[in-house]
Amino acid sequence: MVTTMAPMHSRISVLVFVNILVFTSLLCGCKVRPDEKSGGDEERHKAKPLKVGESQSDSVDYKGGDRTDWKVIELEDAGILTIEVAMDNPKANVSVFLFDRYGKQIAKVVHTKDDQNPLIRLIADVSAGRYFIRIQAVHESDKTGYSISAKLR
Repeated sequence: MVTTMAPMHSRISVLVFVNILVFTSLLCGCKVRPDEKSGGDEERHKAKPLKVGESQSDSVDYKGGDRTDWKVIELEDAGILTIEVAMDNPKANVSVFLFDRYGKQIAKVVHTKDDQNPLIRLIADVSAGRYFIRIQAVHESDKTGYSISAKLR
């Protein structure tokens, strides 16, 4: 019976290559991108509908891959639009933006961990039409469940 062995330098090269491959995959695989697991509402064109007078529950989790949620609201009349976001975790830094149908920012409110009230209230004078709301965890450590509602008067 004849056995052959690969030269020592070939075996070392293979071991080095395998170690580099494992190390690289560990580095790349440990971190989730901010909106990788957002659930389909991480971009404006994927916004989920929100109706005036109704409330929805959702969450943002920067480190967990759900940094951003988008909502779309259709307004039949002009008036004062009030968006309320009640956060489960008042220590989370969360921003709420209102955009018109063209993507122009109309209003912005940022809740910081130092704010005492877990309720974010964004108020804007609006015309009839389509508007987009972006709810976003500000820092990598921020995460919270929330309920969002809209009123028009």
